[in-house]
Amino acid sequence: MARDFLAIPATSVSVERLFSASRHLCTDLRSSFRAQTVTEAMCVKQWIRAGLLEVIPARSSKKK
Repeated sequence: MARDFLAIPATSVSVERLFSASRHLCTDLRSSFRAQTVTEAMCVKQWIRAGLLEVIPARSSKKK
């Protein structure tokens, strides 16, 4: 029985990276985010890094 439970790793590196990345997204100022919003934001961030989404800079609305 000990072999069955001790053979399973407690966590994996990918999970640790995910928690670390979510810590940067969920600051005290953004603590009211729902779980779905955090998940979506993290997915979009990864998609942008992978080149799957194109980011278009916002136009400046300042009048000269």
